[in-house]
Amino acid sequence: MKSKADTIIIFTGLPFRKQGNQSLIRFVNMFLSRDFEVIMYSAGHDTKGENVIDSPLFSLYKISSIGISFTILLNKVASKLKRRRSLVRNYFDQIKSEDIVPPYGNYNFTNLINKWMKYIFSLVDNMILFIYIILFHSAKIKKATVIVGYETAFTICSRWLSRVYKKKYINKYQGTILKATNRDKALALKYFPNNYFSVNKSDLCLMVQDGTDGKYYAELKGCKNIFLEPHGVFSYPHHRQYDSIINELKDRKKFILFNNASGSTWKRIDRIVRGLLKLDKDVLENTVLITTYHASNKIDLVNFVKSKGLETNVIFLEKIDSYESNYILQNAHVVIMTNDFSNLGNPLLEAIYYKIPIISIDDGSLDGFLSNNYDSLLIKLNDEFDTNMAKAIEKLYNDKELYNKLKSNMNRENQVKELSVQQDREFMVIKKLLEEC
Repeated sequence: MKSKADTIIIFTGLPFRKQGNQSLIRFVNMFLSRDFEVIMYSAGHDTKGENVIDSPLFSLYKISSIGISFTILLNKVASKLKRRRSLVRNYFDQIKSEDIVPPYGNYNFTNLINKWMKYIFSLVDNMILFIYIILFHSAKIKKATVIVGYETAFTICSRWLSRVYKKKYINKYQGTILKATNRDKALALKYFPNNYFSVNKSDLCLMVQDGTDGKYYAELKGCKNIFLEPHGVFSYPHHRQYDSIINELKDRKKFILFNNASGSTWKRIDRIVRGLLKLDKDVLENTVLITTYHASNKIDLVNFVKSKGLETNVIFLEKIDSYESNYILQNAHVVIMTNDFSNLGNPLLEAIYYKIPIISIDDGSLDGFLSNNYDSLLIKLNDEFDTNMAKAIEKLYNDKELYNKLKSNMNRENQVKELSVQQDREFMVIKKLLEEC
């Protein structure tokens, strides 16, 4: 498609990750596949590797960010402190499954100072970028019709530029961490100022439905035109890199649990491990958990698994891209997610799409997508969680009738759309905005 609005400007603090979330690169490709030119300014960097786009319609400009550098520094310091503490006592021995660790840290004075410093640095980043773009990239902004602020890093600058150059402004979010405040505005302002103020009024807000109450916060910040849908699921081709692992486990008739995690510490894999400890011996001997968890406390988790004698039951995979993780998911018996924050992410959407039985937490984030004992087993997060986790695994291991019932009851047609369908729907609302220009 070609129109007078054929150039999209995107500002983001994210990279095209190889390992983990693929939303940004898919978003960009949505425009490129429709013959739009995309100019992206990104402060993102991933040491685990980045994908690239080779297209004459795509230009990428790397920018700097004090706020992101500050966050990276804090994470390194925090990681070193955790390592020192873990030499005395493992972090996972100190917490219980029913404990909820608030995203991005605890609600204390130190965290408050860190969050406000991050917000101040973010404001400085936005001011510097705003001036830089006006001085050196004004021509690019002038030829674009739409400016997109992708996630929270540069939405303030994006909105300023859209107003100065009279362009339409879209903000795009993969859900929001503000759900952690449970609609407490005072708490959001106090501990999440960067996230709160980075959700700003726009001509169109693309908010991913991931169980994090995004529509509420978008409306709270003045967004009226909101497109709210879950991620689309990509229909992956067969990938054979991990045939050897999968085939070996199947030859040994292992019951495969798959946890597609990330580098976030709130992906609480320790909850699954504690459930494994309570399995009947015969079930445990034939059960294997595969996880892609690679957060800063992974070494502690590996040591925790070893200390419990489960090293043969838990496989940690590294540098797994989206193709590889999807291949493992399709060959697993059960997909299991036990996050602190929200469990409605791509792994569970893919599990629904491929009709893989699911075990997760009954925390409200899956409402409208999964129902306990109908198409999944959802566990209340309380002091009986470990026991109930073990019971859920044993049920699916022993009860083939229940296992098959969960598979057959997954209504993927109504709940999960293929990526192409979801992007067609998303692009239609963007196109409608372009037609107003």
